[in-house]
Amino acid sequence: MLKKLIYIFLFLTFSAVSFAGNSDKEKTSIKTVAGKITDTAGESIAGAKIIIAETGETFFADFEGNFKISLKTDKVYSLSINTIGYQTLEVKSTNLSLFSDLALQALN
Repeated sequence: MLKKLIYIFLFLTFSAVSFAGNSDKEKTSIKTVAGKITDTAGESIAGAKIIIAETGETFFADFEGNFKISLKTDKVYSLSINTIGYQTLEVKSTNLSLFSDLALQALN
């Protein structure tokens, strides 16, 4: 019986230390970036696909070209935005405000 109590005590002690050590790694803040995808004339582009290369996540703009994505603030992100009839736009930055308003060039 005493052996079981010792094992339980050790298990709980090491589990607590393990969780305490992980909390510092996850203190990265997350920011929600809201933006709009338009063409060069300022007209909204509905349904444009937004891919975040680092995470593999895919998002789509709504019918008015609006989108919202949540990203960690301490990382560099590469966004790829594409839709039919427009050139793909690649944007890479740590400055998340650069992702807020994006204009696509029409194909020639």
